[in-house]
Amino acid sequence: MTADAGATQPVNDPDRSGTSGGLRSIGRLLLVSGGARLIVLPITGLSQLLVARMVTSAVGVEEFGVVMLVATLSLPLAQAADLGAGPAVATARAQVDEAGPEQFRRTALTAIRTTLGSATVLGMAALVLALLNAWPTLLGVHSVQFGVGVDVAAALTLITFAIGLPFSLGANILRGSGRMHQATLLAAVSAPVALGVTVGLYLSHAPTLAYALAIPIGGLASFVAGALAVRRSDAGLVKGLLPQLFQPRRFPGLPIFATAAPWVVVQLGLPVALYSDRIVLSHRVDLTSLSNYSYAAQLYLPIESVVVVAALALWPHFAVQKQATSTRRRTWLTSLTLLGAAGAIAAIGFFLLSPYVIGWMSTGAATPPTSLLVAFALLLVVQSLQCAQGIMLISPEGLRFQAVCVVALVLTNLPLSWFLAPILGASGPVFASALTVAVCQLIPGLIFANRLTAKTASEELADG
Repeated sequence: MTADAGATQPVNDPDRSGTSGGLRSIGRLLLVSGGARLIVLPITGLSQLLVARMVTSAVGVEEFGVVMLVATLSLPLAQAADLGAGPAVATARAQVDEAGPEQFRRTALTAIRTTLGSATVLGMAALVLALLNAWPTLLGVHSVQFGVGVDVAAALTLITFAIGLPFSLGANILRGSGRMHQATLLAAVSAPVALGVTVGLYLSHAPTLAYALAIPIGGLASFVAGALAVRRSDAGLVKGLLPQLFQPRRFPGLPIFATAAPWVVVQLGLPVALYSDRIVLSHRVDLTSLSNYSYAAQLYLPIESVVVVAALALWPHFAVQKQATSTRRRTWLTSLTLLGAAGAIAAIGFFLLSPYVIGWMSTGAATPPTSLLVAFALLLVVQSLQCAQGIMLISPEGLRFQAVCVVALVLTNLPLSWFLAPILGASGPVFASALTVAVCQLIPGLIFANRLTAKTASEELADG
């Protein structure tokens, strides 16, 4: 059997409920995907709480903030480091029934080659910055007690993340095939692995910044798990791809620029605007405020992830090209209503329960101000609505519009966060994020999506 044989095999795709079944499938998609995240949330949440408690016990409250600052260095890069290869391969997988398996295979070749190149550049950059002793200055951590540890930990953290980039395409392929719930369950491997690494470091009395490696190692494990799942579930599609990778002339890939370029702008801008709060706070406030933010963010991010995962389940529905505009509009409005309501309920729960959970996490040492909890609750509602409208705009046209919005977000969010941090403390950047996301993304996106889906029946008939 030749390497191309896998491209002609029929695709057994029983789980692709995202592209058919009418409106009733939308609620089911959101429920199944969000439900999968809710199922694993206690596992991941408990693991993260235990990690926070063990690290706090080992290094102290102030040092905990520094550890998490280094551990989450890859967070601003998480969605953009693949240079748009992930969404391109997800869309190609969703369109297999329309365009055929060969288009997916050639897109996948381009995607894997792209992530290999990105991983090499990222790893080398992290290493060079460490050799230049630049990380302490970049992170705003100048404590003598860490010495060269900041450079070593930062480099190892980003190199570990870079190794996982090609494997991360597995989760995108699962998403495009309508198996977002499976991708979610496999992603849950990350937190228990991180906990296991933390336990090992704790028992071996490891240096303070060694604890920063636990989270990226857990992420690498989840990426590998997703890739192995694709190898099994989509064997007919991916068989023979590996030997073709290094023969680009014989096996050329398809261009992914139309989707990848605006996606990179979006995913580079969003983390810079929304996930750079720790860096802003490390420069503008004391370490106690940074730690308060870190504890609250530790709770906020898993809750937000439920909404994000639920929205991503709709990817194959909006990626298909043969869909009536009226159906697309009803799907968008339904998801907007459901995710907005879910975000509001989650925000109330976050505000009421966070003080008790953070008190336990920090062994009573941290007391986040009410303003910080209010800010995160408000951001959760805004982000829930933004996820619902953003997932609809995944066509090249929609992504270009989103890229413009994100550029505006970056230009307004960072200066506002820098300005508000010394005034409002840890809550300043969070309030800035909630306001700028609403003004720069949510409201313009709602207007654009409404116009995009407002075709009349006569217009659709004329188009057909």
